[in-house]
Parts: sequence; structure tokens; C-alpha cells
Amino acid sequence: MPRSNRWRWPLGLLVLLAASCSSMDYFRLQLRIPRRADVRLADFDSIVVGDFLLKSEIEDFDLNQELRDYLSTELAVELETQVGLLPTPLTDESVFENRDFWKNLDLDNKKTVIFSGTVEYSDETRKALVHKKGREQETPFPDRDYMKTRKFYSLNMHIHIIDSESGITLYNQEFKEQRSYSNPNQTAYFAFFDLAYQIKEKLFREIMGGNKIQDRYLIIH
Repeated sequence: MPRSNRWRWPLGLLVLLAASCSSMDYFRLQLRIPRRADVRLADFDSIVVGDFLLKSEIEDFDLNQELRDYLSTELAVELETQVGLLPTPLTDESVFENRDFWKNLDLDNKKTVIFSGTVEYSDETRKALVHKKGREQETPFPDRDYMKTRKFYSLNMHIHIIDSESGITLYNQEFKEQRSYSNPNQTAYFAFFDLAYQIKEKLFREIMGGNKIQDRYLIIH
């Protein structure tokens, strides 16, 4: 049976059963579906993380250094190999379309894959009027309104993965993450690692493949 049709008849059967027997009991099953890797990193002799073009950053936080260190460390752990850092003087976004720029980097004639891109990191403090309802029979504690402050951090990245031999971008994808904190004094350093982790998990699933969890339902009488 062709690979593309392998799942069609059991999935179609489950849908029909679910529609006609909605009152029946069922088991929920979780299946691991193999996912194809978008980039074959094993085809390269070395992996490096270049500079990122900063579109916005938070004062007193070295975004480029923290991002490069984080991404290179996570790649090295995941791939069980050494990952280098490569200075790349980025002037504007057009550099990612300039194949000659990436082909002429000093990489000791190795077939190398380069991680680079653009990044924005911002913070915002928001205040909201919150209504707290007093509990019944607590007349000394009536309803009241008060101001609540929350801190929001946003990390937006457009990641490019580039073949150093051809200068061609093998993968490019934009990621946007935001997280709020009830502590209005939450630091940019702490929030960065929360947001970078969320992006890293999505990025690695796409470029390295692995298993994707999907739910299936088995109808029983």
C-alpha cells in the first residue's frame, strides 16, 4: 500500500464511527507519527552560529551574545557535536539574499551550515483594573477594585540556516513568543531563557524531525 494511503482507511473508519456512535464509549490513543527533518545537518562537516541582526533589544542586555551562546549550546547537546561561533558583520536584511557573502566567509574550506537571522526582544509593563468580589457573609470585606501590574516580554526571531558552499538558505522561518509575569520586576535575563526555550523546541522539531504526537479515538460498544 502506498505510504500516503496507509492511514486513510482506518482514519476514515474512525471518523464514521465517531459521527454515528457519538454516545458510545471510546479510548483515546496517542500515536507517535514520524516527522521528516527539514534540514539534513548530518550532511555537513561543521555547524556554526553566526551573529544575528538586531532589530530591537533591551537596554543593558547583550542580546546577540546571549542568543548565540544559548543556541550553540543547545545544538551541541542535541547533536552531540561541537558547534562553533562565527563573527558575521550583518548590515541589513538583504545580506540573507547575498549568496556571495556567505560563500566567502573564512570556514577553512569545510562544508558548513550556518545559523543566523534577525531578532527582536522587547518588554512592556501593563496595568489593569481588577475587580475582586467579596465572599458571601464577609461584610467587613466588600467588593473592591485595584490596579494590577504585569510585565510582558516578547522575543521574535527570523531564523535562517545557510549552506556555506552555495550560499543558499536551506531553511528560514519566523518565530514569535510572548510571556507575561505577575512579578513587575521580572528581569530580561530570566524571561529571555523562557522565551528562547519555547522557540528552540519548535525549531528543533522542524529541522531535526523526530516524532509528532497525535490523538486517535477508538470507539467501543
